[in-house]
Amino acid sequence: MLAMFHKTLHAISIFALGVVAAAALHSQPQMVAHVLDIKGEWRLDGSSSPLKSGQGLTAGARIRSASGHAGDAITIVRDDDMSRLRVACDGSANDPCRNPIAIADSTSGQSSTFSQVKGMMQAALSVLLNKPPAISSHYAMTLSRGADSMRELEAVAALDPLQGVVPPPPPQDMPAGSYTFSIARAGESSSSSEKKVVLTSEGTWRPVSIDAPGLYEVTIRNGDEESVADLMLLVVSPAQYSAERDEFEALRNAADSWTGPNAKSDEHLLLRAFLVSESRP
Repeated sequence: MLAMFHKTLHAISIFALGVVAAAALHSQPQMVAHVLDIKGEWRLDGSSSPLKSGQGLTAGARIRSASGHAGDAITIVRDDDMSRLRVACDGSANDPCRNPIAIADSTSGQSSTFSQVKGMMQAALSVLLNKPPAISSHYAMTLSRGADSMRELEAVAALDPLQGVVPPPPPQDMPAGSYTFSIARAGESSSSSEKKVVLTSEGTWRPVSIDAPGLYEVTIRNGDEESVADLMLLVVSPAQYSAERDEFEALRNAADSWTGPNAKSDEHLLLRAFLVSESRP
């Protein structure tokens, strides 16, 4: 009887500990947003470590600019509806960086469609924490193009063992003709290969030879050897193509509603981070 009593007491203790642990877990602040892009030094209240691109943010967090230099900026994306907030320091009397950014709790009523996009977005943003070479090239290209007509493009394509890869449609104002594709594995520009590719009068590319699935960075030059587009291309097998394309387009459509300064650059950054995340084993 005494042994049975001890067993019962032990079971009750384990159950009580489980309840306490579950309650503690439930009471922890929930991750409700992520840092997409950041320029300058920004910190959470109570932390001495600077925030990073890709870092998660909990409800109730408060963010401040640690330097307040004109041009410093931070872009935050909400997990619940993928809305985008960009705050940029301008050095004026009404500089928005004078006030902390408060991260509100999540809203309710997510659709099942957005729940799928949310998971893809979070996976993509986690890539930014280590900023792989393929992401760094996005910044280099964005900063260097200036007023030139350099386009930044992202796409998913299927690898046909016999035909090769048909690149995605180019911008509508790109004239037909012969172009040079400089193709390299993402983050490995030193090992690029060059191929001549024809853009037809119908606005479609002739197939280009690519040996294997993977993530590629492609610089497209026109007949005058001017760089006109920078393409990140995820090449997958025909069996994977439909699902991969649908996920990519769902994320693109969600980000395409962003407006305001740097909206397109932020969209390109998110899409490239997604392609990097999808290319990893």
